[in-house]
Amino acid sequence: MGLRLNSWLNAVALGGLALAISSEALAAPAGQGQNTVGAGLFLAWAIAYLTRRRAIGGWLLYFYIQLYLSLLIALLFIPRVIANLNPGSWDNANLYVLFFLSTVPVLLTQAFEAYAATLLLARRNESNLRVLRLALLALVVSSGAALGIDIGYFSEGPTLFFDVLTFGFACIWCAYFWRAKRVRIVFVERSWDYASYSAPRVLSLAEKRYLTKRSAIAGSVTFVLFLLMMGSAIGDKKPDAGIFFVPIFYALIAVAVGWYAPIQ
Repeated sequence: MGLRLNSWLNAVALGGLALAISSEALAAPAGQGQNTVGAGLFLAWAIAYLTRRRAIGGWLLYFYIQLYLSLLIALLFIPRVIANLNPGSWDNANLYVLFFLSTVPVLLTQAFEAYAATLLLARRNESNLRVLRLALLALVVSSGAALGIDIGYFSEGPTLFFDVLTFGFACIWCAYFWRAKRVRIVFVERSWDYASYSAPRVLSLAEKRYLTKRSAIAGSVTFVLFLLMMGSAIGDKKPDAGIFFVPIFYALIAVAVGWYAPIQ
């Protein structure tokens, strides 16, 4: 994919990490939550750039950082999840079953993902890479199903915002571990070389025009989607100018990905 695309994709990944860490902040007063997210996104970009030369660096490094931090954060909410999984606390059996199906499969596949990723980190080979790819694919399916259920039955508060993030980043990680050049070099060939990995590409005038259009469309659509999600997450709280930070940040990410992604 190239060096510059990898650096921007690092920012995407760490943006997801920052949002995951600040999930409770988004439920707090709007300005406070948005400032927390903004600081996390900036820090994410900076660290991603500084680690780009390492084999387990850049986006790949922060796949592991966001994975383990997200797991740690999830552990903090386990008592609440267990309480909600108690059938006796529900008045409607159908809603309980839907909640169970939207929650437990995602938790199990995330645990499987953590196991597979740790196994791959300890033993870098193609066999373990296939296990992680399977785990990520399972997470795409389970989080997509959870998103569909929650859209229909549990759409209150910031639930859908984080459902979309979980599903979206599961798709990104899944695509990354199937297509990224860094993954192939580090885990399959085991011959990481930063100089050859970062070789720039040469574009024709027609390719530049195509990439300009693709980037503009990707940025515009991303901005609108994230603005809608920010509005949903903040809800009836008073917004400020910070509501535009995350949509603009991700719109810029989409523009960069649209420009540097391989031309089909």
